[in-house]
Amino acid sequence: MTAGEFLTNIAILSTIMGVAALIEAAVPMFSGRAWTRGRRAANLGLTAVVFLLNWSLSSATAVFAVAMSLQPPAFARGLGLPMSVQIIAGFLILDFSAGYLAHRALHVFPILWRFHQVHHSDDFVDVTTTYRTHPVETVWRFLFVIVPVWIIGIPAAAVVIQRLVSAANGIFEHGNIRLSTPVDRVLSSIWVTPNIHKIHHSRELSETNSNYANVLTIYDRLLGTFTPSSRAESVVYGLDDVDPAQIGSFGALLSMPFEGKSSLTEKSGSDPAHVDTIST
Repeated sequence: MTAGEFLTNIAILSTIMGVAALIEAAVPMFSGRAWTRGRRAANLGLTAVVFLLNWSLSSATAVFAVAMSLQPPAFARGLGLPMSVQIIAGFLILDFSAGYLAHRALHVFPILWRFHQVHHSDDFVDVTTTYRTHPVETVWRFLFVIVPVWIIGIPAAAVVIQRLVSAANGIFEHGNIRLSTPVDRVLSSIWVTPNIHKIHHSRELSETNSNYANVLTIYDRLLGTFTPSSRAESVVYGLDDVDPAQIGSFGALLSMPFEGKSSLTEKSGSDPAHVDTIST
């Protein structure tokens, strides 16, 4: 990815975040809700790190591919599938791999949860929460994009579309945006809405370990991890056993995974199978 492409992506995502922030102000889910001082600055600091890291990873992958003359096997082309089918299938594969599977693994395995708890520790959820992500998690999710692309030969158009839709919906689903119950019920039958994702940020473990999907809700529905959004307007955000002093500190969030036990292992034990039982 060139510097120009990187700046274009930043401009697009910043514009989407700005639009979502305006909608938050106009129709907030929670009004007058207090939040930890400094959290927005910390969130935006992590956002900058995520943007730079994604650019570095994308650029390094492109250079490596050219240097090694790597070419994906392009199984889809070998099957003679039309490009439109390849793009749709590629979108669905990436949405499942990077959106659902990578995310669920972050909850299932305690070692990964240590990093993902940085995202869940936010005591309020709005557009700035979207990229409140530890760099290790960013690398983890990137692997679930690049590996299917190289193994299956997913068309570039499908990758671009999925990444853009995923990034845009990620911003809106974290937005402090109120949707009417009828509208949410219709949209969430297929799409991940702000109400659906707010359940995922609940302090209740059974709710936290559900609604993993990023764009389409079909994976949660088919795999038994879907929780309806009926309780979205009364959800309490955050994690019970995270030091409040860490929540609004950029440095503390970066070091959080390396300090003591993760909140998930303290509640659920260190056995991944036990955690997986809870999450299903």
